[in-house]
Amino acid sequence: MPMELFVKKQQLGTFLRLRCVVNHSSKVSKANERTLVVTSEKYHIDNLATIRFEFESYKSAFTCKILAVNHDSAKNYKVKVNVSCQDVDTPFYSEWICDDQWKNFGIKSICDSDFLNVVTDVLDINITACKALESFIVKLYKDIYFTDFKLSTVEGSVAVHRACLAACSDVFQAMLSREWKETSEGRIEIEGVTLTTLQHLKDYMYLNMLPEDGLEQLLKLASYYLIDSLKTECVSKLALTSKPEDWSRLLELSVIYKIPELMCAVQMMVNPALAVDRKLLD
Repeated sequence: MPMELFVKKQQLGTFLRLRCVVNHSSKVSKANERTLVVTSEKYHIDNLATIRFEFESYKSAFTCKILAVNHDSAKNYKVKVNVSCQDVDTPFYSEWICDDQWKNFGIKSICDSDFLNVVTDVLDINITACKALESFIVKLYKDIYFTDFKLSTVEGSVAVHRACLAACSDVFQAMLSREWKETSEGRIEIEGVTLTTLQHLKDYMYLNMLPEDGLEQLLKLASYYLIDSLKTECVSKLALTSKPEDWSRLLELSVIYKIPELMCAVQMMVNPALAVDRKLLD
């Protein structure tokens, strides 16, 4: 017999319980054949998430998958779903941001009933959905009212928070903790960089994001202001994404700005046997 699926829905606000009853032939389930059924109906949770299920029987196992995507009216939000099921072999609980990927949430190897060669499996699946809140640091990144310092260049300024600067760099921390001109004026002029590079620096400080372009200029700032984590990530990305025609320029950059990590990384890309010991360059 083909696999049959019956679903009973209970819903209260953002809480959805689905009782899934699946019937299929025990003869098929014990053979080397797969039987698959995907729910044609879509289940909606408070206009936040849309849910579908996929069930597959193979030999003695019964596999369960779930697909959770944003509801049509919540396309501009990040929506988090929480899913639990106690009826699979290993009780399942997980939460994730809705995407377009099927998630395997359990395997059931012992059926609930087997009568006249018809196997019946029953699963109670509990699902909740909510908008994913932005993290504290993301809110700080977007803040335009309580910034108290500026990174400036001839092209303009990028507003930041002193606390973030101090946490990111020991150089900034030392400067902000003393009575320097920059501290009293609430800004620091950084020569030889573009406004875009300063924005990239802010992106990294708050969001740990690296740009696709402009890494070399960002690396200079990281080296000058002793932002070791940023320097390491810039070096890694530059080395891994560089092409042979870039190597000479990157080696020259490493010498001029005294960045031995970059020299070692590039030399490893060119020829691992020629890589020099960093201690010789310090």
